[in-house]
Amino acid sequence: MTTPPAQPDEFLAWAKVLVAAVGGGFVVKVFDIGYLELRRRADRRQSSSTFLNQHLDPLLKAADELVGKLHSLGREDFQTFAEVDPAAPFTHSDFASTAYLLARFWAQVEILREHALYVSLSEEERGRWLAAFLDSLESRGVRLLDRISQRAVGETLMADSGAVTVRFIDFIESLNDPDIARWLTPLAELLVKARHTRERQQLLTYGLVVHAMIDTLDANHSVTRDRPAIPGKLSRATWRDLHYRVFRRYLTFVPDPEKYIGRPKPRATE
Repeated sequence: MTTPPAQPDEFLAWAKVLVAAVGGGFVVKVFDIGYLELRRRADRRQSSSTFLNQHLDPLLKAADELVGKLHSLGREDFQTFAEVDPAAPFTHSDFASTAYLLARFWAQVEILREHALYVSLSEEERGRWLAAFLDSLESRGVRLLDRISQRAVGETLMADSGAVTVRFIDFIESLNDPDIARWLTPLAELLVKARHTRERQQLLTYGLVVHAMIDTLDANHSVTRDRPAIPGKLSRATWRDLHYRVFRRYLTFVPDPEKYIGRPKPRATE
């Protein structure tokens, strides 16, 4: 007996069942992919948050001490460095401690960079802010030394374990090592000239950006001090560069740049 041909209504019914089955499987697959991607993003954010919680405090504490020192020197235009003997600058306590605090801050930056190789800082707002500050601090017009020299100075305070373990007295004694002294020479040459306008403005600029980083990343000042800024020490050219290039290009998220740079300086005061 021959099976009668299927009617159009039967084909339509089977087609609906087939489409529903295929469509349902596709939706489930899309849902699974979306769920896995959300989980991966959540894991990356958690990893980034954990990393920042572990490594940000040491960086901020080193930054805080550095800003305190630069502010103290900046208020009196680095006049204490007039007593520095260029042939033996590290015998001057303020000079040596300033170099040490810069080296310790740069060491913490290097430690953070090394540990962040497998962590995406951009997954969290604090991480994006931190990355922007570090980029700004190494940009032309803000940095004190080139990237390699800064890294070398920072590494003079780092142990093989990747931690900052060198105390101030050990730092001074390490200057007897010609290799270490050689890497510290560019920093020493900059600090020796700190009373000169160009170098003084460099140091004030650097300290100002680090100060903004502290206030932004530790807004409640849990591990740092809430310090007043010293914007009155900036030249008009420095103010202009900070206002138009640094805060409008790198640090657009800083809520109150005027705290650090002050209002525009009238031309008559130049």
